[in-house]
Order: sequence, then C-alpha cells, then structure tokens
Amino acid sequence: MTSAKVYRLILSYFDNWFIPLRIQNSFISLRKSRLLVSIHIFLFFICFFFEFFNENYPGVTNPPLKFAMSSSILLLYVFKKRGDFIISGNLLAAVVSIVLAVATFGTGGLYSDNLLWMMAAPLLALLFANIVSGIFWLSALILFTIFLFLLDLQTPGSYREQTYALDGLYFVITFIGLFIMVVGIVFIFAKGQEIIIKALDEKQRQLSLQKAELTKQTQSLLEAEAKILASNKELSQFASAAAHDLKEPLRMINVYTQLIKKNLAAHTDPATKEYMGFVTDGVMRMEKLLVDLLEYSRLGRKNGQPMDVNLNDTLFVVINNLMASMKDTQAAVLANNLPVVKGSTTEMMQLFQNLIANSIKFRQKGIHPVIEINHHLEGGRHTFLFKDNGIGVPEHSRENIFNIFERLHSKEEYEGTGIGLATCKKIVNNLGGDIWVKPAETEGTVFCFTIPAQQN
Repeated sequence: MTSAKVYRLILSYFDNWFIPLRIQNSFISLRKSRLLVSIHIFLFFICFFFEFFNENYPGVTNPPLKFAMSSSILLLYVFKKRGDFIISGNLLAAVVSIVLAVATFGTGGLYSDNLLWMMAAPLLALLFANIVSGIFWLSALILFTIFLFLLDLQTPGSYREQTYALDGLYFVITFIGLFIMVVGIVFIFAKGQEIIIKALDEKQRQLSLQKAELTKQTQSLLEAEAKILASNKELSQFASAAAHDLKEPLRMINVYTQLIKKNLAAHTDPATKEYMGFVTDGVMRMEKLLVDLLEYSRLGRKNGQPMDVNLNDTLFVVINNLMASMKDTQAAVLANNLPVVKGSTTEMMQLFQNLIANSIKFRQKGIHPVIEINHHLEGGRHTFLFKDNGIGVPEHSRENIFNIFERLHSKEEYEGTGIGLATCKKIVNNLGGDIWVKPAETEGTVFCFTIPAQQN
C-alpha cells in the first residue's frame, strides 16, 4: 500500500471518529473541522506532557492540567454530537482562558508570559466561532489585564517591589495594544476568509444547480434517445411489413393483368392494350418505389461498428454492377487513387452507385457520359468530387435535389423514384459529412461530399 493510500485511510478514520457526518459533505467545513479537532488533540497531549513533567518536578507551579485534558476530551464529544462551530469555538476559548488565567496568577500575574498565551482565546473564538465571540473574548482579556494591573498596585510582594506603578502601566498598555493589534490582524484575515467562503459557497451552489440541471437534461436526452430508438425500431418493422404487404397485392395485380392480356390478346382493341400497359408499368414503378423506400428507411440503423472500407474495391464492384448500362451508353469512369474510410461497405456502395448511375442516366443526347472521380484530404476531412458531362442541374434546384421524392423531370423523360440522391445525403450525413452539387466549369454537374477522416 502506498503512502498516499495510507494517509487517506488514516484521514478517513480521523473524520469518522471526530467529525459529524453532515459536516463532511462541505469541503470548507470539513477542513475547518479537522483543524478544530487537531487543536483539541494538541491541547490534550501538551497538557499530558506538562502534567508528566510536573509530576517529576514537584516544585513547579502546576496549572489545572487535568482539568484541561478532561475538558479537551469533553469538547471533542460535544463537537462530534452537535457539530456547532460557535459552541465549540467558545467552549475552547473558555477552557484556554481558565487554564492560562490560573497559570498567570501562579507565575507572576501581570508580568507572566502566560498572559501573552491567553491571546489564543480570542483568536480561537474568532477563527472557529464568529466575530462577536472574538470581540467578547478580546474584551475579557483586556479587562483581565487591567484587573491584574490593579491587583498589582494593591498587593505588596516580590513582584510589586521590583517595579514602580509606571512600569506596570507600561505593561498594561503594551499588552492591550499587542492584543488588539494581533486580534485585529486575525479579524481582517477572518473577514476576508468569510468573504471568500461565501463566494466559494455561492459558486458551489451555482455549480450544484448547474450539475442538477445537466443531470436533468441528460436524463431527458436519454429518455428521448430511448424513445427514438424504440420509434425507429417500430418504423423499421412497419416499413418491412408495409413493403411486404403492399408488394403482394401488386404482384397479384401484375400477374392477373398479364393473364388477361394473354387470354384476351385476340379480342382486345389497341386502347385496351394501352390501358393494360399503363397498369403493368404502374405496378413495376410501385414495386421499385417500395424497394427504394425500404432501403432508405434502413440506412443508419444497421448493427455493428464501422469497418475499414477500401473505396477502390467499392468502385470496382459498382462498375461491375453498372456494366450493362455503361456498355449501352459507352460511359467511362475515371478516378484517382481512393482512400480507406470507416463506414459500411453496403452504404458506400449505394452512395457511389447512385451518383454514377445518376450521371449516366442524365447524360446529354449524342454524347458519351464521362464521370471523373477525384479525392483529396484536407483539414482532417476526405473530399470527393464526382464530375460528369451531363445535362446539369438548374441553379434553383441545387438545394432541393437531395429531398426525398424530389424530381426535376417527368417519368416520361427519365425514370426513377426520386429517392436516389436523398439516399446519398442520408448516407453522408450519417458519416458526419455533407453533400452538395455545383455546376462544372464547362458543362455538366459536380457532386461534392465530405466525410471525416477518422470515424469512431
């Protein structure tokens, strides 16, 4: 066990034995209590030492040391039970005054050095009780000094024969001036200490209120987080159930429409065939919309910690997935070396595939789509630029283009559900990044997004 641990263990026993539990909650009161108890213990042992010394030297004048020892033990008990600094401070001042007053009478009266030690009474009352108590014991000490002077004038004896009345007056004035000066200095110190203690108590009270408010807010946030998690789980279950339940009747509509179209092929007119085509096309678009919505609702709620994702491998898989459309449009994808980031492999694949597929879909007529992917690391963030030579995005639509179901073109011009770019935004935001679009310098569009270089 280290010395620091031994010290803390001894201190804990000391506090439990001598200091009331309610005082231990305040740091300032605890320090003040330890000092008060230490003075009681010191008084006991110093009196015990002098009592032992006086027993071996019977000729020495013996102040009431046994009274002081028993009183110090009694005062410790009173403080442990009451925990009142005013009572304990005044009782300690009283015991010190009685013991030293008796010693002063036995060792020369006005000319005894014990009279100087009696200055401890007002100092103890001032430090541990209050200012009024300090002034009271200072006044008592001054009156006791004047009493000794008057007694010295009226009582002949060895001390009286050694000096004149003027010398006695000099001692009185000197002692009183010294008492007032020392107690005044301690009074100023105690007043300053009181101001500091009040300021510290007020600061501690404010900190306690702030801590309570923070605890309350933290609890509210935890409760809100629990509700959000429960709501997300409920929504995920609802989305899965809704997608499954809705896809089944859509499949039935599609199947029976195809059967009707096949069985009545010879008897249907062109208008009927066109109407059936509308039904089939609507069912297929509805199924695609349900699939996209389900994937969108699942983003960011997958279990497990983020993993290292090599975006070069991700791009290779995405190009393979889009190989058919790239061949049909003779599209080209150019990229510099891409980094390894923290995230989900599936979500990064969705992000890259949506952006590249978007550039291929919104190509200019008669021009082969070219997508350039650039990356650079700056300020602890990865920045990616997906530049194409497509039809571009109007300036007034660059903010809204990432909203779910936001479409800039009709389904007759370009197919889609309006969820692809919203999915991209949600993936980037879940990684702690941002995504936006800006026009290319010549033609086309540049999709930009950033993600932190370090993901916890």
